[in-house]
Amino acid sequence: MNAITASSRFVHNREIAPPPTWGQQVPFVLSGRQSVMMSDASRVIARQERRIFNSYQVVTSFRLPLECEFLQRALRWKAETFFHSSISKKTQHPDYQRIIGMGPAVVPLIFHWLKHEPDFWFDALVAITGEQPIPPQHAGDVAAMARDWLEWGRSHGYDC
Repeated sequence: MNAITASSRFVHNREIAPPPTWGQQVPFVLSGRQSVMMSDASRVIARQERRIFNSYQVVTSFRLPLECEFLQRALRWKAETFFHSSISKKTQHPDYQRIIGMGPAVVPLIFHWLKHEPDFWFDALVAITGEQPIPPQHAGDVAAMARDWLEWGRSHGYDC
């Protein structure tokens, strides 16, 4: 017999156990598990909090200060020069110049960026490495220029 007592409750049309009495032990719920008692809005908020916490944990655990500064400057450079058609305006941006000033330590970071999203990092690579691996026939083709630099990086021991 499925009798519904006064102490039982419903959440989202599902019957759940009555609240525990003082004498009962309540098991600890892990942070990854969501309680049945949470509303939809609470679940969305809890999911966002976990995502923010996990991303912050990754940033603080594995990223070096140099990499954080590079990413911050590169993203700001990209955002502030996105609509510039002039490459000289892009390369004269203060963040771009500061990245060049960081020296050879940022070359792997630039190669990682080029691998995933080809962009105008070529002047920075020339300034830092002193090399120019792009043949004249590839001038102006950003994808081909990125491939040339990545090939150069592989041949010089970089993980690209």
